[in-house]
Amino acid sequence: MKRFTLFLAAIICLATSVMAQQNADQPLSPALWKQGIARCAHYTAYAKGFAKKSDEMQRRFPQGYTLDDLNNDVYGNQGAKWEKIYNEFKKSEDKGGSMNDLKELVIPQVWKLVEPDFQAFITEHPEIANAVPETTSPEGENTEEVKADGEEQTPDNAVAKPKKEQQAGVSCPVNLPLWLGILGSLLGLCALLTALSNRGKIKEMRHTFARELERTNANLQEFSTDAADQMKALSIRLTGKAITNGDTEPILGLVADDEYQEEAGEGAEIEEENVEPEEEQPVEQPVEEEEKEVMNLFMSKPDENDDFTRISDTFEPGNSIYVLTTFDGEHGKFEVIDKPEVHTFALMMPAENLIRACSGNAIQIPNGTRIVTDRPGEAEFIDGKWHVIVKAIIHYEG
Repeated sequence: MKRFTLFLAAIICLATSVMAQQNADQPLSPALWKQGIARCAHYTAYAKGFAKKSDEMQRRFPQGYTLDDLNNDVYGNQGAKWEKIYNEFKKSEDKGGSMNDLKELVIPQVWKLVEPDFQAFITEHPEIANAVPETTSPEGENTEEVKADGEEQTPDNAVAKPKKEQQAGVSCPVNLPLWLGILGSLLGLCALLTALSNRGKIKEMRHTFARELERTNANLQEFSTDAADQMKALSIRLTGKAITNGDTEPILGLVADDEYQEEAGEGAEIEEENVEPEEEQPVEQPVEEEEKEVMNLFMSKPDENDDFTRISDTFEPGNSIYVLTTFDGEHGKFEVIDKPEVHTFALMMPAENLIRACSGNAIQIPNGTRIVTDRPGEAEFIDGKWHVIVKAIIHYEG
């Protein structure tokens, strides 16, 4: 669409230029030619420093001044300075011609003054501008049109209608190039503004699409990571590894006992009523287990195998990001250390420091200065390394 608009504007401007050039070569009417000669002479005198101002000339000759008006009523007292200018332009007064012919009579500096004044006169006096120029014979005399027999002759005092056709071309008002130039400029400006507006909209749409694509990729990666974590955790639970009820009995055994009790139902209760009570056996007092020792370990980011690196029993600024709590030295839960300096360090490169151990909504794009752990992660000591089993869930706050 943008290319089509620019191409159309270029065609319009080119056509306007061609039409303007053709109209600039269009012959002027005798009255209009004399007005042009008078203005060329007036501004030539103005360039030599002794001409009247244009507004004063307009007040003295509101219907337009001729070369004789300038000679008799304005510059006749200037002597040789004006006489030379008058004689020079008087030679061309009866020749006739077009706008381009007028332009050739003066220097470019004078034409810059003549052209706008002459165009303004043409606009204000359309009856003169639209008059059809007379066709001259080679000897310079006007030829009369031959009327057909029986055709009524036009009275001398009647106003002749402008001819629509002259010779091989179509006559156009002399001020038509000005309007065509203005129209072409406006159309070109509109086309340029439209192209710039469309370019800005396309650029904005590209930025919006890029942001949406980046957000979608982040969400897909997060979903994939969470799904992988859930599958890993489910696999560990199904194999019975690291999943106990807090003592030594597996959770699956408890579930089996519960199902057995439900299937037994009331029949099991009836049988228990018919069984003779046995002698009460002395209940052995459970031996209190020694309280397990709590151990906190400070660790850096996990590597590509999801194994924590740089483990220490003390906090190391610039290295420690996570703290892991374990009771048996084999299983533990970890979370991000709640210290401002740790948050600042971790958020500098979240893709390296947080992604392998944490999950959350768009954690690749930090939008805060504080990291909050919503759910601790789980880790297991395997082959001498603490391995991430379930990622921690975090979010950012300002």
